[in-house]
Amino acid sequence: MSTPTVLKITCRQCGTRLDMSELEPFSIVECPVCGTRLRVPKFFDRYLLEKICGSGSTTTVYRALDPRLSRRVAIKVLNTSVEDADELGRRFLAEAKLVAGLNHIGILPVYNCGVCENQPYLVMRYMERGDLGGMLKRGELPGLGELFGILAVAAEALAYANNTAKLVHHDVKPANILLSEGGEARLGDFDLADIRELGDQSPCVVEWGSPAYISPERLYTGGEDVRGDIFSLGATIYELLTGRPPFDIEGDAEALYERRRAMEFTELNVIRPGLPEPLTDLVSHMLDFEPDCRPMYPEIIRELKMCAARCR
Repeated sequence: MSTPTVLKITCRQCGTRLDMSELEPFSIVECPVCGTRLRVPKFFDRYLLEKICGSGSTTTVYRALDPRLSRRVAIKVLNTSVEDADELGRRFLAEAKLVAGLNHIGILPVYNCGVCENQPYLVMRYMERGDLGGMLKRGELPGLGELFGILAVAAEALAYANNTAKLVHHDVKPANILLSEGGEARLGDFDLADIRELGDQSPCVVEWGSPAYISPERLYTGGEDVRGDIFSLGATIYELLTGRPPFDIEGDAEALYERRRAMEFTELNVIRPGLPEPLTDLVSHMLDFEPDCRPMYPEIIRELKMCAARCR
């Protein structure tokens, strides 16, 4: 017979020790001494899960506490109910090894990985301000100067990953660009990433991505090289500056592809007058249907840094 898990938490307000062993994880209780509202955590391996930060079709991300190191972390857990869980689990844990080999200030570090309760998980740095996708929805995006600086860091991180490891991210979008309390930017979610040379557009292991940002070549062949990431980064910049994606996201893969082929988007400075002409041209070229016509990272980084300097 297993020994019941004892879960005792200290009230952050008055210091009272509370036994939460029999309470429902993530429920809210009041401290009986001072009345402070506290969320019931959950043991997960050596960590204490504190709350759900977000969830998708295959993963759930928690804010957690690492008691050994007394620091907050983010833990991404693979949902066991998904199809092909074993294959996804192998790729999921491979992400930890992949990112561990990257040493760049703009890439979200992975601290640990493992399997608990048959669920593979990654332990990452916790970014207090959340992601640009959530900030956009809440109307809380940083000012233009800071925003361009953040996007430049994301572009530098993508360039570094490609230059050092021939790595293609495959899921560049606002939700994967995260900010710390101090304003540091990190690019996360490399779980769809793979290694490929320029021009290699053979099918990816995962065939689908986020409809608002996916490149036309990936819609057509299932694969893309680094220029697909550049298309997705262009769609990300466009949405963050205008509040809407460049292409309508309704419809099947064929409809999404045809809108990209027809270049059906309104130029940036038409929606938001006053943006620099070179930036408008840059983003339009990043969204070009033809991969060969898209600019590469050095040009993108240079223009974003120039925009950041002009807006500060």
